Amino acid sequence: MKRTLLVTIDFPPSIGGVANYWSNLARHMPANDFVVLANDMENTIDFDMKQSYLIYRKNLISKNRWIWPKWVNLLYHTYKIIKQENIENVIVTHVLPCGTVAYLLKKILKIDYFVSLHGLDISNAAKTAKKRKLAKKVLRGAKAIIVNSQFTADLLKRKLGCIKCSVNVNIIHPCPNIVYRKIDEEKLDSFVKDSNLSGKRMILTVSRLIERKGHDMVLHAMQKVINRFPDLVYAIVGKGPQEKKLKELTSSLNLKNNVKFFSDIQDNELPYFYKASDLFIMPTRELEDGDIEGFGIVYLEANSFGKPVIAGSAGGAVEAVVHNSTGLVVGPENVNEIAQGIISLLTNKDRAYRMGDQGIRRVEDGFTWDRQGGKLEKLLG
Repeated sequence: MKRTLLVTIDFPPSIGGVANYWSNLARHMPANDFVVLANDMENTIDFDMKQSYLIYRKNLISKNRWIWPKWVNLLYHTYKIIKQENIENVIVTHVLPCGTVAYLLKKILKIDYFVSLHGLDISNAAKTAKKRKLAKKVLRGAKAIIVNSQFTADLLKRKLGCIKCSVNVNIIHPCPNIVYRKIDEEKLDSFVKDSNLSGKRMILTVSRLIERKGHDMVLHAMQKVINRFPDLVYAIVGKGPQEKKLKELTSSLNLKNNVKFFSDIQDNELPYFYKASDLFIMPTRELEDGDIEGFGIVYLEANSFGKPVIAGSAGGAVEAVVHNSTGLVVGPENVNEIAQGIISLLTNKDRAYRMGDQGIRRVEDGFTWDRQGGKLEKLLG
């Protein structure tokens, strides 16, 4: 593989989809030929020291109102590291502004660059005619484009128009970080007991508490489902800006006995939630501002534990879930359809087991960081 520099403003310990995606791919690159330039932030030392590859931390976007453009630091540090580390390839994780820097440095240094896109960055780049024009120029100059799903590839064409045929669009999927490992049965029993889940069925959502995830629609569907399964518990794991609103909705729908919020859960606790659940549900939808799920790793995480999943028919979720195979895809705004999906999987245990088993095989066959990292390494060769 050619010596490669990843330039990103989203990288751990920052939390988010882009940071998670690229930190996992970085772990599977040849350490001696992969360098990262990331935004400086608090508490980076603990993370950086555990990595086998080299990480530079700099203040990439200026906060000084007198400095223009704001990404001038990004340009300077990227140029300096390319020269210092004998870089042959550059990957940027945002078409604007990181892509602008890569485009300029290609003109100066004749160095190839790759642009990684996740979805929301495409929508942001398409907001004005000026941004669209610049984004198209950046993308046309790239050696290749990396996307996290076919949905993102289609969104790219729809939002930013036709890209020159000479530019390859490569799908490198995100993969589960939490996959099934043998679980201590005593700890599982303690978890079930301590969470007051003994003898109850449980449906589960693990995500940030934001509007597009569809927690509110599941709550409305629960009103219908508990008529059939009065002891059913809906476990909502995560935190976010919608937490207060969702708790108020739970109270107004008289669901306090059937809904539990878990806001301070560590990653090492999540396997117990997946294992104790009967099914995973997250009916994602598209919001008016264009916010939409680019893929949906949590569906695959749940599948790896042998659980059937229910997803919304919006964005990349339809790629993460194979309808009637690894789970169900429902209308994210259709309460009846969501309720029927839950009831059908809770009622037909054989069907639910079969979907979970097919989900396990699908994750093992294609959605591992080792496999997806291999695709990236080949692309950078």
